[in-house]
Amino acid sequence: AEGCMRYITNVFKELEECHAFELLRNGRDRGNYLLTRHARIIAMTCTHAALTRSRLVDMSFKYDNLIIEETAQILEVETFIPMLLQKNERGISRLKRVCLIGDHHQLPPVV
Repeated sequence: AEGCMRYITNVFKELEECHAFELLRNGRDRGNYLLTRHARIIAMTCTHAALTRSRLVDMSFKYDNLIIEETAQILEVETFIPMLLQKNERGISRLKRVCLIGDHHQLPPVV
């Protein structure tokens, strides 16, 4: 019985992810669908992530890795914004790795 239940649950998960592209009414919905389901790399500034946070959370981003460039130029608080752009699954974040990149010789740190 448990095996059947797992199978049925997996079928419903797959059906949940299968949105007919033609049913999405406008370009924004289609773009959001492609962005959240098929994009391998998504690039944005921490400021843009902060400004559009609620919309990005509603789109249900799912990502495991986060790379933040020029971290010497942003405040510590700003690094948390991209880390919190996805909904937790059962209270646990999917995020596994955070890589902070910055060259203090190129751009000096902000204090």
